[in-house]
Amino acid sequence: MQDFRLMVNKSIRFAMENNLTAKGSLVKLAQSMAKEYHLNFQHARTATEVALSLSKGHRRRLRKGKECKLPYVYKPFLRADDSTFHVSMENGHVRLSIRAGEWSGFDLILSSYHLDALASGKVKQLTLNEKKAVLVIEKEAPEQYVPSLVIALDTNERSLDGVSLSSYGVVPITVPFPDVSIVQHRHFVRRRKLARKKRRDRRVGRMLLSKEGKREHDRVSQRLHLVSKGLVRAAEQAQAAIVLEDLRLPRGGGRGRRMRRRISSWPQRELHRQIEYKAEELGVPVIKVDPRYTSKTCPRCGEIKQRRSRVGRVFVCDKCGWRMDRQLNAGLNICRTALAELPEAMRRGLGGLRLDPDALADDTMILLYSSGSAGAHGVSGRPGNTR
Repeated sequence: MQDFRLMVNKSIRFAMENNLTAKGSLVKLAQSMAKEYHLNFQHARTATEVALSLSKGHRRRLRKGKECKLPYVYKPFLRADDSTFHVSMENGHVRLSIRAGEWSGFDLILSSYHLDALASGKVKQLTLNEKKAVLVIEKEAPEQYVPSLVIALDTNERSLDGVSLSSYGVVPITVPFPDVSIVQHRHFVRRRKLARKKRRDRRVGRMLLSKEGKREHDRVSQRLHLVSKGLVRAAEQAQAAIVLEDLRLPRGGGRGRRMRRRISSWPQRELHRQIEYKAEELGVPVIKVDPRYTSKTCPRCGEIKQRRSRVGRVFVCDKCGWRMDRQLNAGLNICRTALAELPEAMRRGLGGLRLDPDALADDTMILLYSSGSAGAHGVSGRPGNTR
């Protein structure tokens, strides 16, 4: 692992000095490093690929005008592809090729869940460091089904809110996750206290803050996994397509310091990532739409509020008098946009549905699934009118 780290750092310096960006341009360097460190050539080739990915991010930051140092890997690690190792599906024994005629073996502590996961696909990559081993498994994604239902969701700080549209009607729904923001605020307060308390001892302060940040990440990620798993299972049971916003958060923009901190820690991208890969594994269609003006557009007449006008908790249209909860109003606009952009095969499965906003005028939000269990139930509630 130490030799692999050195090869990565050497490849980064060579690629940046010679302005190289293609994998083929570092083949000769990989051959020379394999001879120098007496390692399998494939390990040296993988090290150059890791170095190119790190240098690519460094060049992107430089183009954006950010001041940053040349990437450097401090901790030893190893990334190997499937041609250099073998994993036993029975007991988790790993046999890793070091060089010609020399192998290294070690055992992974695996549960029945891990063994089932290994047996469900083909192991393509192994990443090792001083504390853990990560195996990347390749699976064939099932073909996406033709949906009979559309679940359009507006991503908010504490919930996913929107509507469910089918041939039986339109239903307002919500997927709450209030614990995420509570956990983030609690750890923010604790980090601020630690920073003040250990301001005269930076070494200990960095160590404690790093542990606090890792614990916050793990707690937030676990809660997001429960939310994304329940949502995808509910969509699969109802044979629904999930519609999300393709969010690109703007920088700055006249917000206060507290609001900028909350937005920067908002895990919407991680939540969307989890939903997308879990939906792909089950064959659930996921559609991304443009989020522009979804919170400021009237779903009845199409009037768009002025750019700097505040919407508030309740959206009120100045032209036709339409009133609706702001989050549900955004879900209606997302659903309308998705219906206009759906592929032809999905439109045939939905039977040419059109959304009637007036059907939701008196409805309230209902839970998409029970938050007490990861197993989700189908969409339920009082349906409105559908055209």
